[in-house]
Amino acid sequence: MDYTHKSCVPSRDATLSVTMNVSKWSERLERYVWSFLLACGTFPLRFDAVGPGRFFASRKRALYCIGITVVYAILSPVLMYLVYEHERKSNVYLVSMLNAAQLSFIYLFMIVVNVRMLSKAQGLASTLNALFAIRNTILQQWNCRVLSREYGKLLLCKVLAIDMALLLFSLIMYYVTQDEVPTGAEVVVGVTFSVFRYVFTALVNLYLVGLMIVSFIQGSINCKLTSLVDRSGEEKPSTIREVYMVHCENAQLEKQFMAIMDLPVLLLNGWYFYMIVVSVYYMYTSTMLEVRRGFGVEDVTKYFNSVTFFLYLAVQLYYMMSIPSQYTERSKKMLSILGAINHRSRGRRMERMLDLITLDYMQRDYDVRNYGLYDINRALLFGTIATVTSYVIILVQFHMQQYG
Repeated sequence: MDYTHKSCVPSRDATLSVTMNVSKWSERLERYVWSFLLACGTFPLRFDAVGPGRFFASRKRALYCIGITVVYAILSPVLMYLVYEHERKSNVYLVSMLNAAQLSFIYLFMIVVNVRMLSKAQGLASTLNALFAIRNTILQQWNCRVLSREYGKLLLCKVLAIDMALLLFSLIMYYVTQDEVPTGAEVVVGVTFSVFRYVFTALVNLYLVGLMIVSFIQGSINCKLTSLVDRSGEEKPSTIREVYMVHCENAQLEKQFMAIMDLPVLLLNGWYFYMIVVSVYYMYTSTMLEVRRGFGVEDVTKYFNSVTFFLYLAVQLYYMMSIPSQYTERSKKMLSILGAINHRSRGRRMERMLDLITLDYMQRDYDVRNYGLYDINRALLFGTIATVTSYVIILVQFHMQQYG
């Protein structure tokens, strides 16, 4: 793809600026995601930022992931029992049972996801390599500074400001607001519990990086096509055809990526739904406990832990559903851009080609689906909020009947 239109090919300085921007922020954060998932035994791929292929299936890393999974399956029940006992002492019976279910889900989730990612390692490597190759070509040949900065800022905000800062602040406030100074063992148990929870977040980041790149590519395609609306010349039909081929490849890669991530995403959606219900119910029980003890202004700080953790969960769920929506919206927007090009074009050849492209476009499905069961979009987010509210009301009513 060698495009020479002056509005779409950045200058040398602009290209260097975009490349440096992606290299400094996006790639470092992406490497952090790969490294953490590898440490957890979930990402059996070797990442090479220099070579032509970005990801490679590695036997050593696959064996390492198998070993980590086996060790986790044997040793983690002991750690989880310690976590459960630590939490059980300070909670009502129902909250303790919800925590037990949470720990059981974590245990099964890690084993199932690690096995799934090991079995899909080769397909994941080829899909990510194709996505990264298209992104690099676009960054080198098209003027995508705005979209590139948007991608970098979104990833920076997600990984640093939300994932690390909110979870760390929630953990710190949990111990700061305790009536007694926590022992070293209690701190270790709390940190271990937080690490278990962060594994879910790291897998969310892998899922989001893939879809954010897909969305970035589609946004760049829309910008490129928009620049062709008022353009004329013999090279215009070939340019449109080549850009549309990139669009078709990008749409196919999105389907491949979701086919690999379908089971992890299904489990993640269930996890965040369950955890949001539990966190809201926990805030309610904590409030009732403080009211009985005589709630004072100084007790407000005790809510920082539960509120920040709830925000942490809610934002994860929001990102999981808003990024696929962004890709779908950008893909559907392309139809109006093609219509604008067709409206201003002259010549039977151009009209025939645009008609064929439009027909092919309309036969494609741009909704991001999970196992074909549901579309991942903002409508699902609103439905999840309504369902969470219903379950919280049921739990609160049960709590009032049991504990008053």
